[in-house]
Amino acid sequence: MTGIELLAGAGVAYLIRKLRRVGERADADVDLALEAGMDAVHELVVERLGADRALETLVAEAGSGDGTVSKRTLRRVRDAVAAEAEGDPAFEERLRQLVEDLRAEEQQSGQYSAKIEQNADVSGSGRSYQAGRDMTVHERGSR
Repeated sequence: MTGIELLAGAGVAYLIRKLRRVGERADADVDLALEAGMDAVHELVVERLGADRALETLVAEAGSGDGTVSKRTLRRVRDAVAAEAEGDPAFEERLRQLVEDLRAEEQQSGQYSAKIEQNADVSGSGRSYQAGRDMTVHERGSR
């Protein structure tokens, strides 16, 4: 995944969290700060994607009884957000700042919610290395 895809994934994760919390009441200052940040991500994404069919599906799925969002819908919205970010550096920077602010708020409060999932399929003699942050690989010998 590229940096923009990871950013889009994080932004969509916060958007989903916001959509699932609709109707719930924030009862602490920390919740209020997180809520404000998620509101900002929601407004930014909705403003950019508008009536995008994938976004409409995401809103419907996240707001349903159990709040489960299909992998296909998640992928479609992440791709749409990533495409917007690739095409507009100002949008990318604004989304990046909002996500960084939310992560900092979560770290400070200990309330982590957004997660990034990574999957890799390797066959034959292929190798795959994945890391959520920085990674150093030291290979030793051959197998």
